[in-house]
Amino acid sequence: MKIMKTISTLLLVVTVLFTVSCKKDKKNSEPAPEPPPTANEEEVITTFKLMLTDSATNTLTTYLFKDPDGAGGQPAYYGPTNVTQTDSIISLGPDKTYYGQIILLDETKTPVDSTSNEVDEEGQDHMFFYNNGANTILNVGNPYTVQLNGSAIKITYTDLDAGTPQRGIGLKTKWRTSSATGTAKYNLNITLRHQPDSKDGTYAPGDSDVSVDFKVRVN
Repeated sequence: MKIMKTISTLLLVVTVLFTVSCKKDKKNSEPAPEPPPTANEEEVITTFKLMLTDSATNTLTTYLFKDPDGAGGQPAYYGPTNVTQTDSIISLGPDKTYYGQIILLDETKTPVDSTSNEVDEEGQDHMFFYNNGANTILNVGNPYTVQLNGSAIKITYTDLDAGTPQRGIGLKTKWRTSSATGTAKYNLNITLRHQPDSKDGTYAPGDSDVSVDFKVRVN
């Protein structure tokens, strides 16, 4: 009787352990639920800064477009302080070379966030275009080069993304002017296109992160 009782007890223990083990294994075999994808946070751009440096004199001229709270809300304006300035003319000399750089800032954050750094890091998905891509493309490869229709200004992209093939981003450029055009002013639109998984060197894919209108003249 003691032997039978011992055997029965052992069988009961084994059964309980087996049952617990099976439940544990079954629980562990179920994959953990995947977290929902996080939506991309919309970029806010409060300052668009175009910096042009004369290669001969090393003179730096900065052109500003400010939108204090991003799209909507307070009205945007040109210039560092003059909130009534509604236009900005880029004045260049004839037969000169300028080095350009674009800085984008989000001043709604503390400290101020340099959005242009993010654009550079995500260069495979971003590209700046001049006049909505309607200029004459002189070289679609590297270096990507366009001519501003009417003004005969050539703009060459001097930065590259990390894609395959590599393409220009347009944060850094080289501008080359030809003969003077007197007092004539030409429209100059600069647009940053966000083109995730579709960047091909053309304007069409994606949508616009920021678009700013200037005027340019060579005199």
